[in-house]
Amino acid sequence: MSRRKPSQAGLLLWRTAVTPSVLLWMYVMNTFLNTAAAASLTLAITQCVILRYSNITCYWETSDHHLNASNYKLQINITNCDSKENFNVVGVCDTRGSNCAVQHINSELLCFRADVLADTHTGSIRSPPYFFIGLKSVKLPPPQIKHLKSSARCLHVVWGMKRFPKDVKNHIRLQVEFTTHDQTRSQTVRAYSNETLELCDLHPGSKYTVRLRAQDDRADAHWSSWTSIDTTTAEKAPSAAPRLWRHIQPAEEAGKRRLTLLWKPVSWPEVNGVVLSYSASCRSELDSSQWTCGALNASRSSCVLAVSTDPCHCNLTATNSAGTSPPAHLYIPAHTDAELPPPQSISVTPLDDTRLKVEWTAALNQSESGFVLQWSSVPGSGPASLHWEQMNKTARSFNLTGLLPEVPYNLSVVKLYGRRAGSAKSVIAFTREGAPSVGPKMTVLRTSSSVIILQWEPVPLEKLHGFIQNYTVLYSINGKSEKVCTRAEQISLTGLTAGTYNICVMAHTAVGGAAGPWHMVAVGLEDVQVIPILLCSLLLSFLILIIPLCLRVRIKQCLCPTVPDPSKSSLSVWSYTKPCQSWKKIPSTKTGPLPLPSQHKLTSTMSSIISIGQATSYQGYAEKDYDPIQVLSYHTVRHDDNEAETKTNGTATYLDPKPAPTQAFPKHLLNQSYTKPDQVLPAGFTEDLEPSSADLLFDSLFSCERNPVDLSGYIHVSQSYAPFATTVDAYRTAGLPEDTNITA
Repeated sequence: MSRRKPSQAGLLLWRTAVTPSVLLWMYVMNTFLNTAAAASLTLAITQCVILRYSNITCYWETSDHHLNASNYKLQINITNCDSKENFNVVGVCDTRGSNCAVQHINSELLCFRADVLADTHTGSIRSPPYFFIGLKSVKLPPPQIKHLKSSARCLHVVWGMKRFPKDVKNHIRLQVEFTTHDQTRSQTVRAYSNETLELCDLHPGSKYTVRLRAQDDRADAHWSSWTSIDTTTAEKAPSAAPRLWRHIQPAEEAGKRRLTLLWKPVSWPEVNGVVLSYSASCRSELDSSQWTCGALNASRSSCVLAVSTDPCHCNLTATNSAGTSPPAHLYIPAHTDAELPPPQSISVTPLDDTRLKVEWTAALNQSESGFVLQWSSVPGSGPASLHWEQMNKTARSFNLTGLLPEVPYNLSVVKLYGRRAGSAKSVIAFTREGAPSVGPKMTVLRTSSSVIILQWEPVPLEKLHGFIQNYTVLYSINGKSEKVCTRAEQISLTGLTAGTYNICVMAHTAVGGAAGPWHMVAVGLEDVQVIPILLCSLLLSFLILIIPLCLRVRIKQCLCPTVPDPSKSSLSVWSYTKPCQSWKKIPSTKTGPLPLPSQHKLTSTMSSIISIGQATSYQGYAEKDYDPIQVLSYHTVRHDDNEAETKTNGTATYLDPKPAPTQAFPKHLLNQSYTKPDQVLPAGFTEDLEPSSADLLFDSLFSCERNPVDLSGYIHVSQSYAPFATTVDAYRTAGLPEDTNITA
């Protein structure tokens, strides 16, 4: 049996007939579905609240949150509480929100019916009716705090309410909350307006937030809004001591230690107020020595003292406006005392980039009273960067927070034995490791024909950003590179060929590595030591420059000798007269002093000034040696009418020459003498310690024993001065031997 295919003309006729009917059917079904959907939308009132003496507010919601209602209309009616009929309109309000309020009547003893009508783009939707009883829907106004009085342990609150009706007086419940340091306590009491509420068992010196709200117990679903106020209880003296710790360092002064006392504030609630100051002091156990920091303000948390090396006790107290806390005690052992044992082990586990978990194991057979965990970044800046936390004896772990990644931290745990602390168990840890920021600095220790010995300094821990894993030595020559890995800080590269090598050292952590500076090192058969040759060259250059500089004066004297200027010589007049020959021998007599030659002859004899220098032998006139003579003291005696007058007494002889117009000798040559070897100064000789340079009279006596000699080439005598001699006794003149021949 075969089937015929419909012709194209028949198919087109069928489509033309069916299409309008199908479209009409689809339109009808769409309209029906939209109407059903609009009807199925749930719009319901959730609650209505009567605010006494104010209004009635109703709240509603819809199941379709995408419903675009253009307007809502709320209508509230008074109805019969039993039949819920006979509606009387209380009020109507329009809104675009989800609540609305109508004016309230002055009675909550009625029953009410409410509904809301929503206008949408598809039509209007009305909510089901909502029935409520006025007494069960009353919400009271917030209470008022009229007066608040506080003591150390209690608060006294006087409260009230505006327009408080008498019929509600016996139905008021009051809820009170007081919160301090995130701790909230609440209690609900029956109370009357203008009554005083007493809240006790509070913490002294603590700030509290007090909140009140009221409720009509017949409408237990509705509380009034909160009324809050802040207050502080009265202070008491701190009931606990601050937590005290120490950091000991050697002091610059001998026999002293630098002791840094560290403390933490008294914790709440034991602080009982606000701390105003701290007082810290230490006292020696062996003598009466005491060191104190005085009164420190509340912002301070440390104090530095220079204490002796003897054992001492340290105390710390905190003071507020009500009193002083009990003292915190800490024992500082002598520097020679044996340290108590540390914890048995310590381990650190990174939790994230900012947290570390520290765990430790206590030593066996030890009775500890607590533990102290210390930590600081590396490198630390002394006690100021030290953080610490004191824990009880049952603690075995602690989580550190607020740390930084790639920063090394020095962690240590100290065990407490009563007031005395043991030694610390330390470890270095990172929250997260990183790559080093710099590489090692390399030094070439020695080179030979085929060997290079290298050494490098370890990278500082704060620049390493992790734990060192290994080092890599990179070296290359003529485009060929090699590398050697090691964990040591020194290495020998052997089997090298002659040439110049580029060498550097890399430091590696678990995350990455960093290379240090490159160095060029020459290796050859001659084993040329570049550095020693360079040092020798610099030393030789230095010597060449410094030797002429040091000997510049002597070289100048050799090259340019000083030539004396005769015109400036003091030996301007020379006398060849032989003074000793001009004197006639005068026999000594016991009856009186020796007769003196005439002034004219003596003056002419001493016609030149003796040129005085150092005690040196001179070659005299007529090629004869003369001994230096004794230069005696001298005075200047002025002449009257240019005539020489001789004065004689029993002990001395004076010659009065003419006054000298100028000074005969430089000042630095006055009172100098030249003596004959083994010559003894006469006992009667006296020196004038401060001769006057204006009235200078030079007196010179010289010996002319046995054979008088010519001293004219040895003596230079000023013509302006005459000699003066003091006699030793009545028969001898000082400086002239008894057998001296004096020529008249």
